[in-house]
Amino acid sequence: MPARPRIPNPQEGPLQAFAYDLRVLGEGKSSVAWIADHEETTVSRAALYAVLSGTRLPKAETVSTLLRWWAGDPMIEEPDEDDYLVEPTWAWINRLPRDHEKRRFANEWRTRYQRLARDILGEREFRPRAAQVAIDVPPEQERFIGELNDLIGKTGLADELWLLLGSLTPRAERYLAGESIPTDDMCRRLAYRLAEFIPDSRFEDLGIRLVRSAEVARLARVRDRRIARGRRSQTAEATE
Repeated sequence: MPARPRIPNPQEGPLQAFAYDLRVLGEGKSSVAWIADHEETTVSRAALYAVLSGTRLPKAETVSTLLRWWAGDPMIEEPDEDDYLVEPTWAWINRLPRDHEKRRFANEWRTRYQRLARDILGEREFRPRAAQVAIDVPPEQERFIGELNDLIGKTGLADELWLLLGSLTPRAERYLAGESIPTDDMCRRLAYRLAEFIPDSRFEDLGIRLVRSAEVARLARVRDRRIARGRRSQTAEATE
């Protein structure tokens, strides 16, 4: 991903207008490179830059990461041990002082993003769905499964998942079977549970590890589906 993504034209649509305004918001503030390298950042530098191009709807976590530094202010956040229970992606907004201008401003940006996402996802419902194809579990997803298995093993409760994960157990079993990949928020919820049983571990570190591994696994599945669809199209054309 280029360090300087193309400047979106706000006249081309709401997605481009959002990206353009976000770029303006970030002028003179912490750079994308600095944010990407910060120890609390769990999304890639490429993903952060992609938000500023306005080419596709970004994930909430990616937008939230930039807004925390550009619309909010980590220096005035107040610690809250229950952050993980309240919409983790946007928990930093709840840590801003209740009557502070930054909190109102951050909430306005969050609302704008959520409306944008709702409108774009609503439009997609009327588009033809991509052809369904069956793929094997890619190596990147196997690595994620291995990492999750490794962390579960370190708790000493691999044979007692309900005791370890409670209501998250059915989901974890699907992740371990390669049937699905957890969202970023779910990775953090798993990390919180695992950290309670792994000596000398930090929930934040485990969360970052699982989030990054899951992101790579999801991208691998997208890649393999695209390849499989291409092969099927070629086969169909050859038989016509």
